Amino acid sequence: MTAGRGRLAIVGAGSSGLISLKHALDALPEWEIECFEESDTVTGAWGRPYDGFVSTSTKYTTQFSCLPVYDASVQPDRGESRSEFFRDGEYGEYLNRFAEHFDLRRHIKFRRRVLSVRRPQDATGWEVTFQSDPAAETQTSRFDAVILCTGLVAEPRSSGDHPHAIDPRTLFSHERTASITGKAVAVIGGGEMAADFANRFARPELGNRVLLSLRSGVRVSPRYHPIRGVPSDFLRNRLMLSIHEDIRNRIGNWFVRTRIRRQEWLEWLFPDAKSAGAAHDTQAYARRKQWGEILNRRAQHNLFDMFHNKSDDFLTAVAEDRLRIVGPPVDSSLTKWEGFDDDGPHHFTPDVVVPAIGFRSRLGEVLGGGASVRDFYLGCRHAEHDDLFLVGFARPVIGNIPSISEIQARYVSSVIAGRTPRPDNLTELHRADVEARTARYRGVDTRLIYPVEMFPYCDRLAAAMGESPRAASLVDWWTQNTAPATTLDYHCFGEQRGARPRPPTYMPTVLIALLLALKPVDWTYRLLLACR
Repeated sequence: MTAGRGRLAIVGAGSSGLISLKHALDALPEWEIECFEESDTVTGAWGRPYDGFVSTSTKYTTQFSCLPVYDASVQPDRGESRSEFFRDGEYGEYLNRFAEHFDLRRHIKFRRRVLSVRRPQDATGWEVTFQSDPAAETQTSRFDAVILCTGLVAEPRSSGDHPHAIDPRTLFSHERTASITGKAVAVIGGGEMAADFANRFARPELGNRVLLSLRSGVRVSPRYHPIRGVPSDFLRNRLMLSIHEDIRNRIGNWFVRTRIRRQEWLEWLFPDAKSAGAAHDTQAYARRKQWGEILNRRAQHNLFDMFHNKSDDFLTAVAEDRLRIVGPPVDSSLTKWEGFDDDGPHHFTPDVVVPAIGFRSRLGEVLGGGASVRDFYLGCRHAEHDDLFLVGFARPVIGNIPSISEIQARYVSSVIAGRTPRPDNLTELHRADVEARTARYRGVDTRLIYPVEMFPYCDRLAAAMGESPRAASLVDWWTQNTAPATTLDYHCFGEQRGARPRPPTYMPTVLIALLLALKPVDWTYRLLLACR
């Protein structure tokens, strides 16, 4: 693949497909590159899902580092405008701007649904079979390498054949949600999408009775942290993330409990214009705190003790009795539900059921057989085929998928270009990675997604490419380690970072000092692990 010209197919032109196309064009100037997109846009699933949409990660941390247009400033409006986050169709506008800036559309074949990617009989390259519409004849083209970017939001998982169940994808339309009024609505699931759906249906003007069914607790992280009232993204820095995950998670568990119970103390100790003197309505505020604590307590030693839910607005609906949280359904009739907090069974017959329990991958359908994400080393490089890749299938514990996709895309393009060679012991490395990830993320179906801690994972890919963060000076090191963590830190994006003002450090100095004091403990712990 590394000599002369070749043909590369990229399947999908959402955020992961666009960033893969951009980096492939940079790394493979002699190659013929085609990108297949089923729709007629480049905005993907989250370009404009519905009116009133607010992203859970900030613009600053979610934007691609090769086109940084947002800074890490915070508006002094107590979070009312949510201006630090993508709202409504702003992310779609950014993706359109990205496609225009790098002239990507001319490489995209719109309205082409890829049906299969198969190895031909002579065992070289890949045959990509696609269709322009369901009534059209299928066409097949041959490529030397393929990058699959179909994303995690592909086909919704079914919760049974309940007659009132609706496809969650139809709710990406604001009109569809607004048309459901005066109904009994049951939303099943504990992820950000489920919480967001439940909160939208519980809007007072719709007059619905809404129930959110959870099997376990959920660690709810606020969009705006009580420490200085800034987005939680802006308190997450590389110094914090450099502490070993075992130590960090143990301290994190304690800190989350403290934040929920003692939010007023944190606001008083670390005030900001947005949090200083904040008025807390006694009853609603107390109930919001109460449910935040209940959900976190039930999440202990469970999957959702790791994965955070930043769609925290649903707690306000719970506090105002517009939304009820219950346990799982007792049977398939969905008329009786277990209690969630020792409050007994609930009888509730829904008119509408929203099974927001995740999505299934199209990999098995496209690649055939039992193909899954687990077959790919580091979630992006096939363990057996050096010409088959994934981008966008990593699910961060905390973080965002587009930024991870950018580093994956750069890594994959570097592999195809021959700049990042295949490790001699890749099979053993892959087996060890699968075992470690399966043990750590018990309860996650690693056939569908590749669960990661965002920056340690991105650091691993960057190190393989020789693009780890580098500090030119002590001031640069301090900013890199104490300011909000971003993929702009990687060496390959140094020019873009150098052309922009240094981002502010929002973490209080006393907390930075505590993190520095933890470093000897971190080093000792890592040494003990290495000696085992």
